[in-house]
Amino acid sequence: MPDAGSYIYHGEPENRAWFRQTKVHQTLTLNGEDTKYAPKLLLWQPGKDLDILVVENAGYENLTHRRSVFFVDKKYFVVVDEAIGTGTGDVDIHFQLAPGDAKFDNENMSVSSDFTEGWNVIVQTKKQEGLKLEEEEGQVSFIYTKKELRPAFRVRLKKETQTEQIRFITLVAPYEKEVPNIKIKVIGDLKIGDSSLQLELKENGKKKRIGYSL
Repeated sequence: MPDAGSYIYHGEPENRAWFRQTKVHQTLTLNGEDTKYAPKLLLWQPGKDLDILVVENAGYENLTHRRSVFFVDKKYFVVVDEAIGTGTGDVDIHFQLAPGDAKFDNENMSVSSDFTEGWNVIVQTKKQEGLKLEEEEGQVSFIYTKKELRPAFRVRLKKETQTEQIRFITLVAPYEKEVPNIKIKVIGDLKIGDSSLQLELKENGKKKRIGYSL
């Protein structure tokens, strides 16, 4: 899932502008608009079986994006994206894969790479009411002035009111042969944007709890 790259710095303003868009990177947007750079590190907690990173970016005047990343058992990632604030409209999280084929599964809200040999990756967002999975334009530049197509997609929720808060929970799991079956649910009645978060993971019948307290 490589970053888009720069493609070019001078001479092709239209292409340069495309690669600079927030929505062509693996992050959250409001109404597809570019964000400003206003980051804050909330937590970095490495461990033997669990690494936790929690960051925020006040990318819009009326909306802050909090991303919590859990690296579980050195095998897969659980990514929790929260949109906190009064902004309204389309809240999207964007993902892009490496060049190649991809399998879209709208029923299960997942997209996976489709290489016939070696490793693949699945990106699966936990289903909730109103959630939409939509394909986007994808390009990547590994070499200066050269670009190629690649699979890209967004997961969207509509934020109808100023008081509504949005949360996405996404599994990002590399796999070699069998697609992993990992279920995730939120534990307790914690509000979006609270100082703590607890999740329960279920993999092959085994349960595991992960979370943080800021």
